[in-house]
Formats: sequence, structure tokens, C-alpha cells
Amino acid sequence: MSPAFGHLLASAGLSALHGRRFSRLLETARSPAEVQQKVLERVPAAGAGTTFGARHGFASIRNLEDFRQAVPVQTYEDLREDIEAQERTGERRLTPDRPVYYNRTSGTVAAPKNIPVTAAGLKRIRRNQQLAAYGFSRWPGLFGGKVFAVSGAAVEGHMAGGTPFGSASGLLYQRQPRLLRARYVLPAELSEIEDYAQRYLAMAVFGIAEPHVTCAAIPNSSTLIRLLDVINQNPDDVLRMVADGSLPDGVRSKATPGRRPRRAARLQATLDAAGALTFADIWPNLAGVVTWTGGSCGVTIRTLMPTLPADCGIIELGYVASEVHGTVNVDPRRSACLPTLDQTVFEFVPREGWETGDTSEAIGLAELEVGHDYYVIVTTADGLYRYDMNDIVRVTGRVHDAPTLAFVQKGKGVTSITGEKLHESQVLDAVCSALEDRAIETSFFIALADPETAAYTLYVEARGDGAVDPGFAALVDSRLECANIEYQGKRASERLRPLRVVWLARGTGEAYRAHRVAQGQRDAQFKYLHLQYAGDCGFDFDSFRRAE
Repeated sequence: MSPAFGHLLASAGLSALHGRRFSRLLETARSPAEVQQKVLERVPAAGAGTTFGARHGFASIRNLEDFRQAVPVQTYEDLREDIEAQERTGERRLTPDRPVYYNRTSGTVAAPKNIPVTAAGLKRIRRNQQLAAYGFSRWPGLFGGKVFAVSGAAVEGHMAGGTPFGSASGLLYQRQPRLLRARYVLPAELSEIEDYAQRYLAMAVFGIAEPHVTCAAIPNSSTLIRLLDVINQNPDDVLRMVADGSLPDGVRSKATPGRRPRRAARLQATLDAAGALTFADIWPNLAGVVTWTGGSCGVTIRTLMPTLPADCGIIELGYVASEVHGTVNVDPRRSACLPTLDQTVFEFVPREGWETGDTSEAIGLAELEVGHDYYVIVTTADGLYRYDMNDIVRVTGRVHDAPTLAFVQKGKGVTSITGEKLHESQVLDAVCSALEDRAIETSFFIALADPETAAYTLYVEARGDGAVDPGFAALVDSRLECANIEYQGKRASERLRPLRVVWLARGTGEAYRAHRVAQGQRDAQFKYLHLQYAGDCGFDFDSFRRAE
């Protein structure tokens, strides 16, 4: 079957199954304010009998203004006690229905965030994924062959009450119907492999063994870059396993890649001639990569692009997080990502106002202006009420009367190079405890995230003139791994490079302060941010490097 005909069949199937719901989503964009009002009436009403609902007077909420007056903006730490109590006791603390699953992600403290998902919530996630797939099918040839999709582990452990936690996308990947599962290259059980070296080798073998991949779906493109590195660093092992149909030692899978000696020989010849393999060599019919394109992901995409077939497109995955499936890409050619306005209450605060501490300017979807940046607050049917996502989105256009959104970056005090979502509080704890352990007194320090190098640099101005501690970087790195499960995972898979430390000359902190004040920051209100993106900092710390 040709890729074009295969895509036609897949698109027809998706249209028959999900076309009507997709059309209804587009129809909601004609009256976003009215649709949002209906969601606002529905969600608090359902939660009125919960502990949180009673505490905040959900029964008397009639409109968005009532909601804002009754419920302050919440963080995960504000909700943690209710989330954990509902799990332990079964009390209806946040949702009338008990969660059946928790989406796990990193939080502001060492303890991770476990986002509750009810049975109805899992159905919503699946439906949103199906709608997204239908939207992606509008990209020519994308579903003409096999899909190389990477997901997280379905079950990483269990909560105190026995409810599993992990990656909801991994759980749904695992539960796919057999017919649909056959279109995917990677068996679900590979996501359960804890050893990253083995996992990537196994993914490489399955990926190289399958020549008919037309779609690669991976939230962060750094995974594909890392995968290509693994292939080119271990070509003999990978091609041998492709030839004889084996997997790395210790990897157990119900599915096998099958013996492909001719394919291994062809790729070996390409490798001998070119010195390295690219995805253009491995998957010449690859039509598109579905991935995040915003924030620091744009840097890794620039690295990935030269390795792809010339006519392969980059398709925006959409604003999708552990807490909320925020948008669906309804037009992949122009990356028109429409909010899921029929199931989530969205509020926004202009970026300038939020970053100066004014959250009183919260507005609804219908009030957003094209080209402006906003912080996002969401209310979901799974117990997140006026929840601060600490994400910045930009309004890119409109579908009918509803705005389309694009992720810009994590908000103030959080950075993410490849999905690790590192918080300033975690950096403060890791650095301060390491300084105390090594008896180093410091006047100033700052950590800068650099997507170009996929690494963090910690700049430290010590008070004394003692010798530079060569083990300090590794010590801080290990403590960040302990504090943040996603940082640990990205370091283990080598998508993040080791943290490096640069020791600064005396007076650097004051020079940086003077620089910021000269740029307009009020001296009396000046506050050091100890974690920033390198591109946002605007100060050349390397020129203040301490003489060795």
C-alpha cells in the first residue's frame, strides 16, 4: 500500500469516528463566552458537595466574577493536602468521584505533583487525543505508514490508597485497541524499562527495523536527537540486533522487531559511505514530526531539522500538560491550536501585570488580544480550581471568535530545557545545602538555563579566596536530581548535559544589580532571580570569571 493511499484510509477512518465531535469543537469557537459560562456553571455545581466546594461557597457561584471572589488563585501546594487526604481516606475533598489515576510530574518541592484524574477525566483525555489525531490527519501523508510514538511509563507506582500514578498518555497508549496498536512501532512495555541506556537501545532497534514510518510523535524533540546519538554511537550493536531480530540484554517484550538482515545491510552501506545515519536515511517517507515547538523546544527542533527528509514537516502538538489538555491543533498547516473551551474554564492575566504581582486583571478567553502574552489559570472537572499553570502563552490568531494559543515558556521562577520544569526553590535548596556541606560562603549565585547547549550553568561568587572546589558541580547536580524527578530523568537519558559551575570574581553580584537597575528595575524593590533562561538574563557573567 502506498503512503498516500494509506493516509487516505486512515483519514477516512478518523473522520468517520471523530469528525462530528471535531466539528462541534469548531462550532464552540463561534460563541466562546457562552460556552465558557456553561462550563463554569457545570464544574462548580458538580463540586459543590466536596470539602473544597463547601469551603469556597460553590453553591452560590453564578458567574466568573463570583468564582474569582470565592476562590483565590491556587498552586499545587495549596491543593496538596486535599489531594492526598482524598486519596488516603476516600473523602470527597476535591471531586465527587474518587480519582482512578494520578498524572505525575515534578513540583516546586522535592515531593512530586500527583494530578488527580477521575474515570471521566481519563475519557476526556482519550477523546482529546482522538480529536488531536483527527486534526493532525489534515497534514498530507502523515498517517500513510507506521507511527513512531514515545510515551511515559503507564504505572510508576501507587499512592497511599493504592491508586496508580504515572503518565496518563502512557496508560492510554497501553490500552489502545489491538488494531490501532499495530500501527505503532514501539511496544508499550518499552516505557517501563528503568535503565535509560537499555530503553533507548531498544527504541533504536525497533525504530531502525521499521522502514515505513511516516509519523514521529514525541512531545519533546530532544528525545529524537538523543535517539539518533544512540544509534550513531552504537551502530554495530544496533544494526546487529536489527539483522538478527534481537533486543538488548535484559529487555523483555511481547513484540519483537523481527529479523531484517537486508535492511541492516543497506543502512550499514549508508553508514560506511556517510559516516553517520540520519532520520532521512532511516525513515525516508517520514511526512511529519508531531512535537512541541514553543519555548526551548524550538532550539532542539533547529538541531533536528537537518537530519529529517527534505519534505518532512514539523507539526505543533498543542498546549498539553499533566494538569490539562489545553488546546487541540485544528489546522496543523498554520498551527491553529484551539482551546478546549467546552471542558475547561480558562482565565488569563497579562504577562506584565502578573510579573509585577497584580493578578486582579484576570480575563476570559473572549477578551484576549492577538499578539499578546498571558499567564494561564485553569479550572478542570478533576479538581483543579483556578489553578496557576505558571505558563506563558501567546495569542496567535482566531478560529471564528475564539483565540488560538501557543506556548511561549514556563513562567517566572521556572525553566525547562527539555521538559524538566526546574523551579527556583529547587535550585536554592540544592545550591545552599551544597554550599553549607562544603563550608563555602557566597555573596551571590545564579543558575542560567541554556537551550542551545541543553545544560545549566551555575555562576557562584564566593566570599573568600579559597581554592575552587572541583566536585561542587556534581554535588549540586545530584541534589537537583533528588529534588526533581524530571530533571533526574532527563539527566539519566542524557537529554540534559551535566551542570557546570563558573566561579565569579568579587563584586559580580553588585555589578549585575547595577546592570538591572540601569535597565529600569527599581533599586529599592530589586530582588535577585536565582534561576533564569540565559537568553533572558542580558548580562555577560562569563566576562566576570574569577582568575584561577
